[in-house]
Amino acid sequence: MIPGKVLTILAVLWCLGFAECARQTLSRMITIDQSSNNTDVSVAVGEQVEIALRENPTTGFRWELKMDGAPACVPRGSTYEAPAAGVGRAGTRRWRFEAVQAGSGVIELVYRRSFEPDKPPAEVFRIGVNVGK
Repeated sequence: MIPGKVLTILAVLWCLGFAECARQTLSRMITIDQSSNNTDVSVAVGEQVEIALRENPTTGFRWELKMDGAPACVPRGSTYEAPAAGVGRAGTRRWRFEAVQAGSGVIELVYRRSFEPDKPPAEVFRIGVNVGK
């Protein structure tokens, strides 16, 4: 038999853990694409920004992170979704950033071949991020 105080403490801890999971699940994610280039986006602390851009790594071109949104945002990784069919076709690169504190930052990505570092990038994607409380 578990004493009443221990059972109450366990119940409170379980509720707190459940509330945190629910908060994370309900946090808003804003997905933007190339049409948002050179614009600003506003989010709240805890929300995420996902940038989805076409990428064709078979040509050597890949998106490279130059500015990560600091200090208001931190990068949370990227993934590449290959096209369903067709060798050599472009897929989608998705970058995720989390708003961690109020303020502003800039996210900048450049599309270039890693073996041509002295050439200007083929494309530049840039957004300003404004994080409110």
